[in-house]
Amino acid sequence: MNDHLTFDDLRAYQAGRLSGPARHRVERLLLEDPFYADALSGLEAMQQAATPTSEQLADLRNALKDRIHASATKKRLWPLWIATTTAAILFMLAMAIYFIFFAPKQPPQPLKPARPATTQSTHQVSMDQFRG
Repeated sequence: MNDHLTFDDLRAYQAGRLSGPARHRVERLLLEDPFYADALSGLEAMQQAATPTSEQLADLRNALKDRIHASATKKRLWPLWIATTTAAILFMLAMAIYFIFFAPKQPPQPLKPARPATTQSTHQVSMDQFRG
C-alpha cells in the first residue's frame, strides 16, 4: 500500500476531488504522520495568502537554498590542507612513539677483532722452529 502523500494528493484532498477510499487513505496518513498534517496546514495557509502556490514554492526553494549557502560558510568548512597536515603529523607522532617504546630492541652485535694474516703465519713459523 502506498503510504506516501504528494503535494497533489494534499491539494486534491483539500479541494474535495478524491474518491472515498483515496480520501480515507489521505485522512489515515494525516492522523498517523504529523508531517503530513503540518503540510496540509501549510498548504491552507499558502492558499489564504495572496500569492499563487507555484510562486510560494519557488520562494520556499530560494529561501532554502539561501539558508543552505549561509550555513556553509568558509568559517565552518575545514580546508583540505589542514586536514592532510594534521593527519601527517599524527602519523609521524604515532610512528615515533612506536619506535621509541614498542619496537623490539636488539643489542648491538660486538665486532670480532680480525687477526692479521701476517701474525698467524709468523706464529706458525715460530712454532715450527720450536718443534724441530
